[in-house]
Amino acid sequence: MTGYEGAELRKRRRRLAGLLLAGAGLFDALAAVGDVHGDPYVVVTQEGVFHVDVTGWVWAHLVAAVLMLTAGLLLFTGWAWAIRLAAVVAVADIAVHLIVLPYQPFWSLMVVGLAVGALRLLWHCRSRAAPDEVTPVGRPAP
Repeated sequence: MTGYEGAELRKRRRRLAGLLLAGAGLFDALAAVGDVHGDPYVVVTQEGVFHVDVTGWVWAHLVAAVLMLTAGLLLFTGWAWAIRLAAVVAVADIAVHLIVLPYQPFWSLMVVGLAVGALRLLWHCRSRAAPDEVTPVGRPAP
């Protein structure tokens, strides 16, 4: 693989990671907005029915979703710091979804899977070209 092909592969991986993060963030934000207006969670025990208020976690969930959507869209710009930002936001979103896992198991596992896939793609985006390869501009790689 030439240096140009490696750069194109990293660009495609970055774009796919951005698509995964932005898509998961968009749908996650829509789900969080739906949960903000109502607390559909109750616990039924022998002592009675208890209403569980998860509004605080839903707001954290919404903030994490908006950050993930923003970080996913920033990956399309090609800025080098956007990869680091997207990785940090993906890890934070994974943490939020692990906390919300008992209340929304399917949704949380789906978003965690998308975030882990995006992290794997971002991990491969960070590698540099080998010293004997040529960059897309025609200069030797550093």
